[in-house]
Amino acid sequence: MNTGKLFLLLLIPILFCFYGCERENTYYIDPTNGSDDNSGTRISSAWKTLEKANSHRYQAGDQLYLKGGQIFKASLDLDSIAGSSEKPFVISSFGEGKATILSGDSAAITIKNSSFIVFKNLVCQGSGRLKGNKTNGFDFISNTNLTIDSVEASGYLFSGIRINGGSDIRITHAYAHDNGFCGIHVTSDQRGKDDSKDKSIRNVYIGYSVAENNPGCPAIKDNHSGNGILIGGVTNGLIEYCEAMKNGWDMPRKGNGPVGIWAYQSDSVTIQHCYAHHNATSPEGKDGGGFDFDGGMTNSVMQYNLSVFNEGPGYGIFQYADAKEWHNNVVRYNISYHDGIKNGQCGILMWCDPVALPMKDFHAYNNTIVNKFGYGVNFLPGHYENFVFENNLFLLTEKSKEFTGGEFTGASFSNNLYWNTFHAFNAIPQPKVQLDSTALIVDPQLVLPESDDLEKLSSENINTVKWFHLSDSQLKVKGKNIDHNGGKDYWGNLVSGETNPGIGAFE
Repeated sequence: MNTGKLFLLLLIPILFCFYGCERENTYYIDPTNGSDDNSGTRISSAWKTLEKANSHRYQAGDQLYLKGGQIFKASLDLDSIAGSSEKPFVISSFGEGKATILSGDSAAITIKNSSFIVFKNLVCQGSGRLKGNKTNGFDFISNTNLTIDSVEASGYLFSGIRINGGSDIRITHAYAHDNGFCGIHVTSDQRGKDDSKDKSIRNVYIGYSVAENNPGCPAIKDNHSGNGILIGGVTNGLIEYCEAMKNGWDMPRKGNGPVGIWAYQSDSVTIQHCYAHHNATSPEGKDGGGFDFDGGMTNSVMQYNLSVFNEGPGYGIFQYADAKEWHNNVVRYNISYHDGIKNGQCGILMWCDPVALPMKDFHAYNNTIVNKFGYGVNFLPGHYENFVFENNLFLLTEKSKEFTGGEFTGASFSNNLYWNTFHAFNAIPQPKVQLDSTALIVDPQLVLPESDDLEKLSSENINTVKWFHLSDSQLKVKGKNIDHNGGKDYWGNLVSGETNPGIGAFE
């Protein structure tokens, strides 16, 4: 055989790949030692500026690293990067510490129309919601398979992290604080009177993140602002092990207000193992609660959450005008402690706008509600069809309040425990308690925390607390069996479904 021809045959595909195949590269940016005349492909030949990074064309598998511990006074703005599951495009820090982008009045990082993007280990700071910034920190528009991990965002007029459109979104270990509208905001990119009616964003995960002191947006005068974590227009969402605190106190308007962690116009969402506390609203604003399933929610669950000292209710169940149908939602194994300081005055509050579609098929069971401001549950005027309250523990600490407030139709109560620490108050059951033919009127003997104790908690240890337990062993089997009960109580103990469960979040 002609060895020369064989050599050429072997060499052709090698040359073709060398000249015709793109190769993924790692690029470095060092604002102190770099130069934009460098190749950027080695630490020793790093680029200097984000402007250089913006002008480069990237491909699947490329990686872009910013020098850790350094400050970048600019913005990163990229479009149409097509990564893949095997070769995602990665943006992160290198060296010691995290890189910090000081973006001034602009967004820090904007990514559009891209896929399989990974962001991690970055800090973004805007000039401040009251100092000229008019953007979001991390602004992601119409991206798919987006991963955000171990980032911090503060000082933005709107949201620290905003996801607008796309699908398959994962946010973990994020700290979003001191922004205006929201800490972490995920919303549909569909436009119209309500931009999330089609529930178009699929598969959203937000975990192990904190939204703190996002007070309100001075640019929004006709709607709520100052939220912790908010998702809208989502199908299949999970928010877990997150904390929202001290948000909403500077919303610049009257009317509907912010909430710590909530969802609206979404389907198949679970919010679990989260901690919402000390959230607020404006002096004449509404809401300011811990958690909320708002307009258009379907087939969703709130479970194993702790809500304390919020100006609004611990758990809001709301339906506003123009929202899609609200039905088949569950609130179970949650705890509310002294929520409703200003609005709702209760642990669980129901509201349905008179012109909205009626709310249907709500099940609240095995929740523990401790309240000194008003009620266990409270109904604002509205139509509530098949609202069922079972196995809940309502403990009030003021003699003048009722366990159930407001007027309601279509709601039923069974096998709930009612107790007021003013003992004479329990001797003559209130009329609304008498609607519960299987009511338990007995002291649950709960051990309650001090305020300082709750300040020390985080979302990762709320389900191990020593408070709110059932000390009376008889109450641990006084609940009624409920099908599809989630399989465990607030503390993680198994609930088999074959034996009677306890009352409240029990243990």
